[in-house]
Amino acid sequence: MGGTVPGMERYRHLRPVACWLGLAVIVGPASGLGQTKSVEVTSDTPEYCLHLFDRVSDLVRQSVRPPPHEVTELSSDGQRMCDHGQTRGGIMRLRKALVLLQQPAE
Repeated sequence: MGGTVPGMERYRHLRPVACWLGLAVIVGPASGLGQTKSVEVTSDTPEYCLHLFDRVSDLVRQSVRPPPHEVTELSSDGQRMCDHGQTRGGIMRLRKALVLLQQPAE
């Protein structure tokens, strides 16, 4: 078998460029794109919830301003949901909080 997935040989010239919940999206030929993009593989696990919560917490600590109220609510709800086994909903809220924190200040 040689470490390949049967039937996937025809897709060797394609490369994954985006991931969401652990599923790679394959688009376009790998050659000729010029740059290699870093792809973060994610999943809907409690560990990924914790990872996102840590990222949000780090950004809040590094910020010189208090976080917006929406970020505080989203991260609290996300953590609570993750703690109670509602990982997908928790991840969605934590991702939204992360996006809001990463937006430039107006």
